[in-house]
Amino acid sequence: MTRGVSLSAIRVFDAAGSFLSFKKAAAELGMTPTAVSHRIRNLEEDLGCELFRRSHRRIELTRAGQRLHEASKSAIGLIDEAIREIIEETEVFTIATTPAFASLWLAPRMSEFNSAFPGTILRIEADYTAVDLDRVRAIDLAIRYLPRQSTVGQLLAQENFRAFASPQTAESRGDKCQRVLLTNYWKSRSLDPVSIDPWMTASEISGEGQVIRFDDEQHAALAAISGKGIAVLSDLLAEHFVEADLLVPFQQHVSQPGYSYRILSPDSKLRLALRSKVSEWLLEKTRNFRD
Repeated sequence: MTRGVSLSAIRVFDAAGSFLSFKKAAAELGMTPTAVSHRIRNLEEDLGCELFRRSHRRIELTRAGQRLHEASKSAIGLIDEAIREIIEETEVFTIATTPAFASLWLAPRMSEFNSAFPGTILRIEADYTAVDLDRVRAIDLAIRYLPRQSTVGQLLAQENFRAFASPQTAESRGDKCQRVLLTNYWKSRSLDPVSIDPWMTASEISGEGQVIRFDDEQHAALAAISGKGIAVLSDLLAEHFVEADLLVPFQQHVSQPGYSYRILSPDSKLRLALRSKVSEWLLEKTRNFRD
């Protein structure tokens, strides 16, 4: 810039000119009032003129300051808009969710996402701990696993737990695999455990030796696909395996209400259009699970 004036100095000046207060400008920029004052002094020295009239309780723009402030508002507005557009066009879109939803629902639909959003790469942040969207700016959407009665965010899907088995296991009447129930522990102690009693009764299973518990719902699903028994799974998370003919519903008359999945968005206007489109895509894909 002319005579070595930096863009950062112009941003400081623009904030001070907008608030007509070094203290308020400092709060906006995360600086101290003294640092703001020094930056303005250095800018005035670089330009060879005063930009503010200073009194004991207030500051005012000089004629030169008014002229520069009109230009700075326009220029910074254009720069910020360009930055927003660049961020909107960033290839990576990040969704934070639970490991089970990530592996059993999102991952199998990666190719569908790529077809719906060409040029956008889906990045999945899977963790049992809910991410703080106010602090972690890299997350575009969060899909939370919450009690069925929750009103947080937007409802994506409500699940029911059902029994599933491989087609071979389901067809093999009297097979010992039908006497083994596959289920999993909850990682989060805040979740109410799913009772397996209805399936124990329906399958005439007795004794803990006939129940195998895994640390992850995905492991129970894979064991069922391998013909190791009957898995109690979320119908939402088992949907892909059913569509691929890897699992079939078993004893469909037995079910138990589960939790809900809800969409949360960060309080930011960045990538708002893309976030809205991805949310619509998610809602369309889960439309059968909101009845």
